[in-house]
Amino acid sequence: MRTRGGRLAAVASLAASAALVLGGCGRINAGDTGTGDTSAAELGFKEYAGAVDYPSVTGPHNKGYVAPREGLRQLVPLGDCALGEGTFANGYRYVNVNWTGSDGCTKLSITPKPGADDETDVPYSMRSGWPGGGLPGDVVVPWDDGSLIGVGATLTRRAPNGEQFRLATLPLTFNTRPEQETADDASVNTAVRVGSLLLIGGGQSVDQVESPYVFASDDAGKTVRRVPLPPIDGRQPSTPVGDFGVNGKEVVAFGAAATNAFDFHSSGTIPFWRSADGGAHWTSGEITGMPPGTQVHSILYASDHWFAMGGYARAGAFYDSLPLVLTSKDGTHWTRMDTSAMGTGEITAATVDSAGHPVLVGSAPRPKSKPNTRTVLCSSVWVGNGTTTGWKRGGLGCSEDPPRTAVTLADGRVLIAGNRDLWLSRSPGPGRGHGS
Repeated sequence: MRTRGGRLAAVASLAASAALVLGGCGRINAGDTGTGDTSAAELGFKEYAGAVDYPSVTGPHNKGYVAPREGLRQLVPLGDCALGEGTFANGYRYVNVNWTGSDGCTKLSITPKPGADDETDVPYSMRSGWPGGGLPGDVVVPWDDGSLIGVGATLTRRAPNGEQFRLATLPLTFNTRPEQETADDASVNTAVRVGSLLLIGGGQSVDQVESPYVFASDDAGKTVRRVPLPPIDGRQPSTPVGDFGVNGKEVVAFGAAATNAFDFHSSGTIPFWRSADGGAHWTSGEITGMPPGTQVHSILYASDHWFAMGGYARAGAFYDSLPLVLTSKDGTHWTRMDTSAMGTGEITAATVDSAGHPVLVGSAPRPKSKPNTRTVLCSSVWVGNGTTTGWKRGGLGCSEDPPRTAVTLADGRVLIAGNRDLWLSRSPGPGRGHGS
């Protein structure tokens, strides 16, 4: 299990061995897609290279390194820009860190700035480096009073004036020593506000058996209670809750990974849950026929449809991935889209622009000329046209640190960011959307 807080993420290096068969129905309008080298600038995005403070110790001869899925992981609207949440590689471990946006939202700066702790008199094996700072948590949820709630093993509220207050602690076992890979552990993967209710989702591993969970809070995180998730065919799926999507009081959750996400079996199943009363009660289901390597990273309601998005393995390719898009009108009956015209790229983030259209961000590894070189990923943004099948695609460049986050700002502009660069749409409008 991957714990989002302060841990080096493991990168799977398995190859898919079976040919993929595209299932479901739905058609992409190839003429609206553009799978070549069309720049994101043609879709209204402006790049600000080097505008994100890099989340790693660097030096004159060291440009730094951040493992996949570490660094900047989430953006939440704050004032005229956004707050970034993620981790910082301090030379010894990953620690909690926040980013704050500049005027105009053209720069994201780590706040507070990383410090250099003098540990020269401490044995190397006992050094821990800069302890991090900002609002702690694996996920941050904006609240209706202007405060922010950081959700991790412990919940923390940051008041509008910046003062922080400890709230509830999740009754789970979190392994704080990542070298103990077989120990009981837990992860927090997602949290949302539904009316006055705070929902928290993730997974726990007990005796090496993984299962999903949902917690709810009726008092903005002061206390939490576990919400039962109904089993599927008499059993709980062996995958965490990966993400929540919200539309009014309707909530949809998906498992983070299909049964063939890591063994690359030719066909797998992935679970989902739906609540019609804001997360108090749930029904469950599963989707069969998932292609090898299937993972779901984001749930979104847009254009009068639900979207569940992620990626799956390209047949016979090493590390490569293709976009996965599942759609539903009611959150219960799902269809897998034919995404062949969307090109390559695992979808890692999604939001809704000021027109109510989905905006997706993803990336795929570039083929290596030498096997021992670092992985470079080429990134893309897809903008929907108000249907479930029409997309325009723009390139966001190739980098070792591709963008993995996106959010809709208060004025309707869409902000996309990675560990080094950010992109900002030029067209403001009424803001609404889901950031991830």
